[in-house]
Parts: sequence; C-alpha cells; structure tokens
Amino acid sequence: MIVRELRAEDWPAVREIYEDGIRSGNATFETEAPSWTAWDAAHLRLRLVAERDGAIVGWAALSAISSRCCYRGVAEVSVYVAEDARGGGVGRALLERLVERSEDEGYWTLSAGVFPENEASLRLHQACGFRHLGTYRGLGELAGIWRDVVILERRSTLVGV
Repeated sequence: MIVRELRAEDWPAVREIYEDGIRSGNATFETEAPSWTAWDAAHLRLRLVAERDGAIVGWAALSAISSRCCYRGVAEVSVYVAEDARGGGVGRALLERLVERSEDEGYWTLSAGVFPENEASLRLHQACGFRHLGTYRGLGELAGIWRDVVILERRSTLVGV
C-alpha cells in the first residue's frame, strides 16, 4: 500500500468511498457526496489517498475550522476507508501520514468529530494520539434521529508548543 497526494483525477474513487461512509449511517451527517468542485473548495490542500494494487482504498483530508487568522494552525480531519478495505490498516496509515504532514505544514491542533457508534474510528483516532474532549449531545439530525458527536483533539508536540 502507498499513501500519496490526492489528485483531481482520483475524485471518482474518493467519491465512491465517501458514499460508502454515507451509506453506513455512522460516518457523516451528509446524505450525498458533493461535486468535485464543492469538495475541493471545502478542503485544505493537505489531502491523501491510500492505494493498494493500483486501486484507491481510502482517503484523508483536512478542512479549516475557521477563517480567522488565529486558527490558521487548527484543522478538522476526515478519514474514509472503502468498505472492503476496513480493518486492514488503511485508516491508520492515512491518519499517521496526515498527522505527520500537518505538522510539516504548521498545524498545531487537529480535531475530529465522530459518531459514538463508529467505534472503529474512535479507536483509530485514539491510537494516533487524539484524546476525547467531550460529546456534543444531539448535535445534528440524520434520518430523523438526533445524533451525538464525540469530539477528539490531537495537539502537536512539535508545532505551537
């Protein structure tokens, strides 16, 4: 498996993996994948894909949490793994590389919001140095159900210390 920069031509595979997450009901409040243009505009330039045997099996990206200058080193993490590749170390490889690259780019805090039912994602983030900050109760509604979101944070030991 290799982890590399996500390119525009990767979008069909990335979108398919995103749609896997949407169908699971435990990955996002989104109900459909956006267009490439919308997704591209919503994410920072730090974006990765995991490729195994020539096929993209996962992706990770950062998005800004605020446009205010004081938060320039704070970003939200997204990590998605293809349904048939889950449990094989893809998510960990992506998140570890994303953390490493984020520090190279000057990010001091990474944040993640995870549904409490997504135990694999919670374990992944904790294994990569994220700590549990708390839980937003009924943060948003998905399919008529108000969902809680666990908030996780990783502070760099290299940047902003």
